[in-house]
Amino acid sequence: MKVLSKILNVILVFLVLCTLIAAVGSAITKKPVLLTVIRSNSMYPVWERGDMVIIDNLHQDEHIYKGDIVFFKAEKGSLASKGWIAHRVVSGNAKEGFITKGDANKFSDQDSNSTDSIEQKWIAGRAMKIGENPIVLKKIGYLSLWMEKYQSNPFLLPSFALILGIIIAIGELRPGQKRKKQRNGMELQLIYFIGGFSISIIVGGTMISSGNTLKQTYEVSEQSQGVIMGSDVGMLKVGDTVSRPLSEIKNEGIFPLIGVITTNDKQIKLSHKKLTILKGQQIDTTYTVTAESPGKYKSTIKVGIFYPLLPSSFIYFLAKKSYWLALVIVSIVPGLPLMIYPFIDRKMRRRTFNVLRKKKRKLQRIFQS
Repeated sequence: MKVLSKILNVILVFLVLCTLIAAVGSAITKKPVLLTVIRSNSMYPVWERGDMVIIDNLHQDEHIYKGDIVFFKAEKGSLASKGWIAHRVVSGNAKEGFITKGDANKFSDQDSNSTDSIEQKWIAGRAMKIGENPIVLKKIGYLSLWMEKYQSNPFLLPSFALILGIIIAIGELRPGQKRKKQRNGMELQLIYFIGGFSISIIVGGTMISSGNTLKQTYEVSEQSQGVIMGSDVGMLKVGDTVSRPLSEIKNEGIFPLIGVITTNDKQIKLSHKKLTILKGQQIDTTYTVTAESPGKYKSTIKVGIFYPLLPSSFIYFLAKKSYWLALVIVSIVPGLPLMIYPFIDRKMRRRTFNVLRKKKRKLQRIFQS
């Protein structure tokens, strides 16, 4: 029974970590990563709304076969407004495009929506299979679907993280024989670390999804002016100045947020670099390009939204060095107390080091033999 309990604990931890990785990966890449929640019944009976599916993410040159269930987001046509779709490939190829259809639908996507075939570059991945059957985790995605209704509130996920921390703390403070038994091994220490790590991942993922990145390509010429396809700035003559809207930053939560805007281009001046966004406040930001040196430029403007877990000046200092450095450090703050607690508590610290020493000696004996 004890072995079964440990196996179940490992499986639970694995699922939680995979879900967190998938959530953060999706927020960063803006496409499904590792796992995704099904939002419709168009592929019934393969899966249903609320199921979670494991994704095999694809490279652009990987072959896609007839019968594969692919995850795609159309960039044009009537399907472009429907977000990510998971349907089966019924015909087509990478050169001419693919015809897709939901198993529960009577017609293909192209017949029923009068849309173009699906281009390979729109496809992020396909359903991972065991044999001929996709790997489906039944109904465990309903929590995610429910939380999506409230995703505009930036404090929802950190609130869940705080609840997780309180549950762990209550478990530690609860007296009794059960708690003593847990302390015999590393289970409680791992619970603390995983709990703290989960809090940090959740907070970091929320901040990533709230931020925005603008990539701007433009050219500076000594004599010419003009339009460049896909560029808001175009071609500027030396000495020209052009201002453009950047982002609307708003706070729909109940506590202040910290906004930080950085760029790698010295010719771009920002209307705001560091700002505090109060409850219900909306701030419109802009950027100005002053053409100084001839050449072609590929610039990045990063708009970061951070929870006020550190002083705003320190967050801005970190973000100027690297947005990701600032994100990691701010994300670690709420989870750090739980992660380091096993090393602060004297009895737990001694027990942790004893277990680690035993594991080290065991590994040494294995390698020596």
